[in-house]
Amino acid sequence: MRIFWYLVDIAIPVMLAYLATKNTLFIWLTDNHLLPQNFNVALCQEVCLFLNIAFTTFVLNSKLLYQQCKGNQYKKEIAGLFNIIKEVARNNFVDITKNKDFSFDLRIFVPEISIINVVISHLGWKREKWFVIRNIEPFAKKDVTEHLRFRVYLNPQGIVGKVYQSGDIVYDDQLQKTNSQNYALDHSQINRTSNLLWSICVPIVSKGKNVIAIVAFDSDRSKLDISKNKEKIRTLTNTITLLMYDSTSELFARKWSLL
Repeated sequence: MRIFWYLVDIAIPVMLAYLATKNTLFIWLTDNHLLPQNFNVALCQEVCLFLNIAFTTFVLNSKLLYQQCKGNQYKKEIAGLFNIIKEVARNNFVDITKNKDFSFDLRIFVPEISIINVVISHLGWKREKWFVIRNIEPFAKKDVTEHLRFRVYLNPQGIVGKVYQSGDIVYDDQLQKTNSQNYALDHSQINRTSNLLWSICVPIVSKGKNVIAIVAFDSDRSKLDISKNKEKIRTLTNTITLLMYDSTSELFARKWSLL
């Protein structure tokens, strides 16, 4: 039904524009005695032109304004929800670590779908798969990690790559020692993640057992001994991840690219 009304909104101005500029239909109606011979075509076309302007200006613009207001309200609701989710997560981390100043970032990694790679896959050739970062405020700022990506298939990189391969949570609370050595990172990836103290990556798995997104918890400010609190942290990060995905699944959509 929504598609029907969308087509109506397109068809009305198109039809009015045609009637305002072409007299073919009026001539046909007159020749077939469906309109009187003295029918004022010019006046009718002026009316059609006026109606077209009025429809475009008032009706369509009012609908667009309504949709924009709905969009703004949705953004406010989502921002409020995100603030609540982050505060709940932070409070739980504070309870686990006994550090009232504990702080962390939360980032989303989604599949990066290359048009060229899609073509290659249809030819039956092996192709690399990449996950790219999506920083969402207030969980994380768009800092040096913006556009950061990790290969997850064919020589996987980083904790993100390990999560994709295993389909399970992977963590490391000694990143200052291991980040540059254990994860097959290139020079750029190391530089952009070298300040991290720890990271926990949680997969979102489809019904077909495929990893469709990954949520990463990390910090460059607050230490976290994950081994001592493994089960509590696992439960917490799993819960936050599922809560985010269930409430805002559109944020976990794939990202398309040309190359």
